[in-house]
Order: sequence, then structure tokens, then C-alpha cells
Amino acid sequence: MDQIFRSFIPAFLRSFPGVRRLLTTVLFTGAVMSVPAAMSAQAATGGAASGAAAADTTRAVSRSTDPLRGTPATISGLGAEARTQQDAFERSHRLGLRFYNGGADATCEVPLGRICYWNNNGDVPPPAERADARLEREQLLDILARAQAENPKDDWVSGMRVRYAVEGQQPDVALTAARACAGTAWWCAALQGLALHNLNRHADATAAFDRALAEMPEAQRCVWTDLTMWLDPAMHANYKALGCAGRSAENARILRLAQPLWMLPGNDIQNEWYSRFTVSRVQSLGRIPYDLQWGDDLLESQLRYGWPTAWSVQNGGAADPRPPQVIGHEPTPSYDFMPALSAIANPTGATASDWDPNRKKARMRYATRYAAGFGALPHQFARFRRGGDTTILAGGYRLMRELEMGRAPYTAALTLDGFDGRAPVQVIKDSAAANGALLVPFSSRMLASVEVLAPVGKRAARVRNTVEPLPRDARLSDYLLLQRGDASPTPTLERNAEQAYGSTDIEGGTTIGIYWEMYRPASPSAPLQVSLRATRLGASFFQRLGSSIGLSKALTPVSIKYNDNGRPDGGAGRSLTLNFPSVPSGDYQLTLMVSGAGGTDSTTQVVRVKSGR
Repeated sequence: MDQIFRSFIPAFLRSFPGVRRLLTTVLFTGAVMSVPAAMSAQAATGGAASGAAAADTTRAVSRSTDPLRGTPATISGLGAEARTQQDAFERSHRLGLRFYNGGADATCEVPLGRICYWNNNGDVPPPAERADARLEREQLLDILARAQAENPKDDWVSGMRVRYAVEGQQPDVALTAARACAGTAWWCAALQGLALHNLNRHADATAAFDRALAEMPEAQRCVWTDLTMWLDPAMHANYKALGCAGRSAENARILRLAQPLWMLPGNDIQNEWYSRFTVSRVQSLGRIPYDLQWGDDLLESQLRYGWPTAWSVQNGGAADPRPPQVIGHEPTPSYDFMPALSAIANPTGATASDWDPNRKKARMRYATRYAAGFGALPHQFARFRRGGDTTILAGGYRLMRELEMGRAPYTAALTLDGFDGRAPVQVIKDSAAANGALLVPFSSRMLASVEVLAPVGKRAARVRNTVEPLPRDARLSDYLLLQRGDASPTPTLERNAEQAYGSTDIEGGTTIGIYWEMYRPASPSAPLQVSLRATRLGASFFQRLGSSIGLSKALTPVSIKYNDNGRPDGGAGRSLTLNFPSVPSGDYQLTLMVSGAGGTDSTTQVVRVKSGR
């Protein structure tokens, strides 16, 4: 049968390029039905889920021995009726699915045993569910509620009630059902974790899944905490060598790096992992829309890419003799939040390029419930020295129109994590402006994450990069770009952070400000010489030569020099206003230099200039 599946899929995909990402063929009652499914655990784990540890979760469990199914002696009359109605609902649901013509450009992205997966982020949205299907689900939920009230220890009933409440977009009912569960302790806790995760109650979901892991059998816990399916194959050997008991710290590091937003309590991507196990376990207990017998392929699909939340059917047209194909649609847009191998090995050496949410042939994808889109955040990092070894990091951000963040309010956060056992340092600002800078003190090398969440627009943007403190003997800070210069005689970092430009992407022909600090004295009798110069990068030798003798202002659009006689109060802060002329788009090196008795100090950044308006 497996060979039939494999040989059929390539020809079918050529005939029907729009049939979803997950596909398999099933023979039943003398007919042929082709249906997309959801994945193969063994194919990706490389055998990590094997032996007794996999018996409860990564293999189809015998109906007669599965403890969550119940036995005739423990199933009530309503419980038996609910089981019959659940089977009938899925049969009716499948037969009444609407046709779908999207996904015409889909190609096989990841082959997984019997099935084939491809990313559906660019596909046409699935058709709306039929009204009668919603009504039938309500009727099923009603009998499940009555069966649970009659016997709250029936694990099957509790799981199905949570499943269909989540599927029917009734999150409060799902939580009520999970809390009413009085059966197997770990199962009830996992159902609560699923329901809470569905409500975006991240910390509560984390606590519930922690209880589930603590209560479940050790062999099963070993399977649920095995992240192999999300990891690059290059990590598999070393990761498996850690064993079940030794992978806790590695899991914490991996899932922390993969967490979409550090501003949120708990870890939603960890909750998503356990939710996928929980949903898969429920679905293994009864009929599913694909009309497949549950197996490893379905489990791997859902662990790696999530479970479908909508279904449809598709065929090749009137001339094709084959029956319609069932299509499962997972939430979109979904992203690959796993970091590069180098970032996992050395988090405090990571850079923004170590996260590629649109990576091809991703090991995992995740569609967050609190944000329907993630973008790369325009940003700026600037450091300012304080007493002793302390540095203040200014994490600037700017919500460009291309991010489509929608209207305010926004929540902005700056988090620094040293991955050294100490608690992260974080500042969160509610009702934040569309641009600005957040300030956090630190004293050692850390990974910094600047994040903005738009609850109304359901969008998020972030950037992560490693930062190091300034040397304790530094005489000049970095500089922070501002929307306008601070004209007061005593500019401060705190005041200017509120009106930070937010990134190093600027418009030519506009006025910007700059804030920096000097940590050595200046006075009228011993002034310091300050210069600010912008030089275009990538210019040819002759262009640079022309600029050096004043023939090309486009290559050196900014050149300012003046004497700094010090502040009246002796403070370190400085600010000026800069009219950046209209110049060709491109990268320009903007260098601040301070000279005087004792030597010269400089700080430089690359600013990207867009053509003037």
C-alpha cells in the first residue's frame, strides 16, 4: 500500500497542482479516495520516537488497548451515543465539503512517507464552511457536554469536547470542557493547556502543560519533549545523545530562541508544540475529515506544521475519473521561527540574519493567534556609558508603512537575555508611539530583541541582535538618530529617547537630529573638535577622488565641523540638528568624530537613504 501511495503522488501532483500541501491516497470499501493528510513521525524523527517511548504517542494505538478510549464497562450511555455521533459527523462533514480551486502554484516541498507537504501561505483562502456543518457540530458539542456531565472521567468525551469547541471557534467552551475533565490527570492538564493556548493565555497554558508533563508516564514525557522534528538534521546526533533526562536545558535554549515575542509571558511556541501533541492525540481517538486511519504521517504533519482548521475538496474537472480530493488548510500566514544552528550553539553571538521566517523547506511553521503577520522591524541600537561597568542600551524602532501595523495602540518591548542562567532584563511600554527608543541597562554581552505588537492590526515586528557593553573607559558613546535635534542646553538620553527616529533608514532631503554623549571634559579654554561626515558607500575610485577635492557633493552630502566648549552643567549629553540633503538612494557611512588633547574618538553607523520626496 505504501508503494501505491508513493507512486501515485507524483502523477497526481502533475495533474492537479492546486491540491493542497498534504496528500495521500486511501482505499476503502472497494473505492479509491485521495485525501491530503498531515505527516509522518518516523520520517522526520529518524527513529527518535521508538520503542516503548513511542507507543502512546507516535504510533497508531490499538483501539482495544488505548486507555483514553475507555472500555465498555466505563462508557456511559451518553458516552456511547457521543461516539456514534462523532463518527457520523465526520462522515457527513467530509461528504459535504465545498470545492476549492486555490493553490495552483503549489509544488511538493517536503515528502513525508505517504504524503507530500507544501507551504500554503500564498494560496487562496479556503471556502467558508457550510451552515449545516456548523449546526451539526453544535449538535455534537451538545451531546458531548451532556456526556461529560454524566461521566467527567471519560477521557474520550473530554478530549472530543475540547477539540470541537476549538474547531468551532468557541474558546470559552473549550476551556470549560477542559476544566470539567476529571479523568486521567495528565490528559486533563494537557486539555487545559490546549484550551488556554487557544485563548492566548500563555503563562497559564505553560503552567498547565508543565502539570501534564509532570503527571504523564516517563516514556511518554520523553516523546513529548523530543524536539527532533523541529531541528536541523545536523543537530540530530548530538541532540539524541543527550537522552531524555539530559535535554531539558537544550530544549529551554532552543524554545527561548524560537519564541516569537519575548514580551509575552510564558512561551507560546512551546505551548504550540504541546498543543499539537494534544490535538493529535484527540484526533487519534476517532474519525477525522480525511477518513484516514491515524498514523505516524498524520502526527508528524501536525507536529511540524500545525493541524488543519478548515477543509475543502478539489478535483481535476469533469474529464478526470478520480474522486474529489480532501484538502486540509492550516492557519496562514505561518512562519519558521527556528533560529540558525549557529544561534542555537551561541545565542549571544546571533545576528538578525539567523532568523529567516520564510525559509524554504522549513522544519516547522507556526501561525500565531495574536498576530496574523510578522515583519522585520526597522531599528537602531545605540549604547551609552553609565557608572562602573553599566551601559544603557537604546533600542530604537520605527513602524514603516510597509509593515502594515494598522492603527494604535502599540506595545513595544526591549529585552536582553544573556542565556547564562540570569533573568532577562526587559522594559515594556504600552500605548507606545510608532517610533521611539526603549532604554535598558546591561553589563555583559547579551542578545537583544526589539519587538512591537499591534493588537488592533494583529501584526507584529521584531529584530534580534547581539550587543556588547561599552568599555568602562570609553570616552564617546554611540549616537542615536532623532526626529529633531534637542535645542536645550542640557539634552538627556531619557528625553531624546522619546523622540528617537527609530531606525537608520532615512529619507533624503529631510531634517533629522542626533544625540550622543562625551565622557571627557570640554571647556572654552580646552575645547574639543567635533566633526560629522556622511560618505556614500560603494562609490568608485574616481567618485571618491572627486569627493575628496570637493567635486562631488553626492558622495559626501554631510560635512560639519565645530568646537565643543562643554555644557554649563558639565553633563555628557550633546545634540544637533542635521539637514540631510536629497541624494541618490543608497548606503552612507555617517561618522561622528571628537578630537582634542589626549586623542581622537569616533563612532560610525551605516544609514540607508531613500530618494527624497
